[in-house]
Amino acid sequence: MEKIFKMEWPELGKNVRVKPISHNIEVYDWFLSNLPTECLQTVTVVAGYSLFMLNLPLKQSFPWKQKELICENIVDMPKGRFTFFNTVGKTANLSCKFGLVTEPMSYVTWAEVVEEDKKILVEVGEKLWSIAMGVNKEIVTVKFYQ
Repeated sequence: MEKIFKMEWPELGKNVRVKPISHNIEVYDWFLSNLPTECLQTVTVVAGYSLFMLNLPLKQSFPWKQKELICENIVDMPKGRFTFFNTVGKTANLSCKFGLVTEPMSYVTWAEVVEEDKKILVEVGEKLWSIAMGVNKEIVTVKFYQ
């Protein structure tokens, strides 16, 4: 059975399932070993439509360097794909693409929202985008758990 974790936004009453992709499986397994965890949910506002999780607290530091892992161009990767930004200490910076991205940069990719849940991801992303643009004033957290 494939290892799946959940990403949940309690304030929005929504969640999606996340699965590993074909590369950087070691990063996926390492992330699972750090669950459960949660942080404030934001979006990127300069590169396109991506969820952004900054300073996500972890139990273990990230043991790799980006150059040691497979990276993908965020413009070309599919919706629902997760990136990992190297950090120092026991925190992570993640993003998850939910729409058009225009900044051609490469990052470590390691997980993806399951196909059946990508519609929910887009709904959540659009809601969070409206919050970021000041349409609504809400605080939304994201929880990761198995």
